[in-house]
Amino acid sequence: MELSDLKLKENPFRTGPSINPKDLIWAGFLELKKKIEDRLSFAMKTSPSRIVLNWGRYGSGKTHAANFYTKTNRLNELSAEKSANQTKSIKINLPRTSKDPVQSFFRSFLGQISLSDMKADFDKVKESLLAHESIDTIIDVNSNDIIISDLFKLIISDDNADKFQAIEAYLFGDATKSTLVKLGLPFGLKDDEQIVNFLSTYINCITFEKRVFSSFILWLDEFEDIDTLNKQSQDRVTTFLRQLFDKTPNHFLLFLNFTPKTFFNIEDLSIILGEALSTRAKIQINFEAPSLNEAINYLEELISPQLNNIQDKFGPFENEETIKYVLENIGNLSIRKINEVFSLIIELAILLGKDKIDIDFIKSVKDEIPSFESKL
Repeated sequence: MELSDLKLKENPFRTGPSINPKDLIWAGFLELKKKIEDRLSFAMKTSPSRIVLNWGRYGSGKTHAANFYTKTNRLNELSAEKSANQTKSIKINLPRTSKDPVQSFFRSFLGQISLSDMKADFDKVKESLLAHESIDTIIDVNSNDIIISDLFKLIISDDNADKFQAIEAYLFGDATKSTLVKLGLPFGLKDDEQIVNFLSTYINCITFEKRVFSSFILWLDEFEDIDTLNKQSQDRVTTFLRQLFDKTPNHFLLFLNFTPKTFFNIEDLSIILGEALSTRAKIQINFEAPSLNEAINYLEELISPQLNNIQDKFGPFENEETIKYVLENIGNLSIRKINEVFSLIIELAILLGKDKIDIDFIKSVKDEIPSFESKL
């Protein structure tokens, strides 16, 4: 038996976050989507930088939101809707148990935005400049660091592969004499502040007057894992983020995805973020547990694109009552739990050769579903 026997092209339920754009769809939760897109629209159309705290329990959809808005074409669509220039958007997971979390963050950043990408972005900015404007001047104004300024001028000067390799080695800590001589720089990057200067220079330059990029958007996922770091590393991370935010006063939007642990309240957040950063994170989006009706709507919209026949509204499920029965018996609802449970039900139906999933079938396999609570 195959999925086609269940009236499906593919299993619509994902048991973990996907990064494949074709698998990333937004189903249901229009109010939540609007709150996120309002923040994105503000970043596109206004200047001040902002920190947004995405707050929700495990499995509430924060990682999916980050993937959806960094991997799909939705941001380009939103830019067009708002008559704004394109944005630059990436997602980085907070480095866990790293001895050097700032360097780990920096490597993740460069893993998504290469030196070639940076040069291409600066080329676009150069094309937007007026006759009396100079890209070198814009770099100097935004770098606050002569080493960083010279480094960006090297990056934009040519496409020499050997030089790019030397610059990359330099950024990753290679300060040997041969590398410094090749690049004509007096010394290597010394501390976290220079990494801040490098990132802020890049962000400030490519978003210059919103001529090419209207904003730079960073999703920092699993920020609650900061408690896996020792106290010194925690302080380094929060200081680094505070400095990065302070040195990119315009056109920068930082989303912090935070999953509170048991008995952790939002009032306790300043303990994790530090007072300086928590006072900057004034905007909050709550990823709340779905209601029964929201969950049903979410499932319908997930199933719909995978139907062989659009007339089969619930696909392999006999009716809405079957879906409702499952949802009412799996305890506290979350996006992740819903996907895990319904994916397992699909797999069980295939395994047992059941081409129609009804309440009787659910009752017959309820012991195979870990979160199922019904005693019936």
